[in-house]
Amino acid sequence: MPISNSILTDEFSSDGESLPMDQVKLDKRIEDVVRMRTILHPKDWKDESQLMMQRWFDYRFTSPLELTLLFGRHYIAGLRRHVRRHNDVELAERVSGVRNGLPAARAAWFTALWRARTRTDAIFVPYDLLVDFAFDFSSRRKRFWNMRPHLLHASKKNSEAWWAVFNEKVEDLLPLQMKRVAEMPHYRIENNLDLPPQRDFRGLMLSEMRHENRALAEQIADRVLIKRHLTLDQALSLAPADVDHADLVQRATSMAEDRALEAEQVTKLDRADLLPSCFAIAETIDETRAPCDTCTLAELCKKAAADAIGMTIRTSGSASPVLEADRKRSRLNTAACRRKAKPSPEPLLSSE
Repeated sequence: MPISNSILTDEFSSDGESLPMDQVKLDKRIEDVVRMRTILHPKDWKDESQLMMQRWFDYRFTSPLELTLLFGRHYIAGLRRHVRRHNDVELAERVSGVRNGLPAARAAWFTALWRARTRTDAIFVPYDLLVDFAFDFSSRRKRFWNMRPHLLHASKKNSEAWWAVFNEKVEDLLPLQMKRVAEMPHYRIENNLDLPPQRDFRGLMLSEMRHENRALAEQIADRVLIKRHLTLDQALSLAPADVDHADLVQRATSMAEDRALEAEQVTKLDRADLLPSCFAIAETIDETRAPCDTCTLAELCKKAAADAIGMTIRTSGSASPVLEADRKRSRLNTAACRRKAKPSPEPLLSSE
């Protein structure tokens, strides 16, 4: 069901050029929110705007529903690698640990997968890295069963050892993972909508430039002219006061020309490809705090969230069928308890 055309307001890139909005992609994002509202409790998605800024950069423009399915695929792949390495090659091709696809209604296995994904988002790490680490850590402790998704993270019992080993592993692997993030067109200047995740990424790039040992001209050639992660003004803001900007730019341009074959191809994305992962989730919108307070798509997000709620009510009779079912069950249980607690009437004594 297509959403209201009224939300298709114009947005602009940093150079003032109008970016299109693909209606099919926009509808798909809102349909993901409707499906999420149908099969999960609101408490499971209420923090998605905060998680959007905590999760690994690769995932910040993908709906939470799609991210959960992606996490499930990484989990299955990691489980099979673990079984292949430690148990049986033939068995490895048959194990899954979780079901495929989305459930038609609330399901414990999918809720557990969703929550495992959110816990991974909260620690800013790629899903495959977390999954592989968890199975490797498990094998070191000689577990005799394979972990379900909800057991992938640190527990109260092993928390200290888990985090100590995990932090050491991440310190070695994350720099390599960041190179993959640099290939995403979502963070390049031609697709800049000044969204919170884009600003966060640029902030990280500027921080890295401050601490790199390379000459500033070389960094400008790399970050500005070849990868296009930063504007020239942003990069020049790091130059010492006594440095001639014109000379710096000339040297950077010369270096970039020598590396012309490395330049990233200009890929203009549709605006629907740039929707943050928390887009259209009403319960996670809070314009008094980050990231909503500075999001350039805030108005579009609120209108889309209202459409998502309307579609959910039309298809299921409630803005949150799971919450409504829980409330109904609670009311029935309360009524049953009151009936049991109600004292029985005293029997009438017959007169002789």
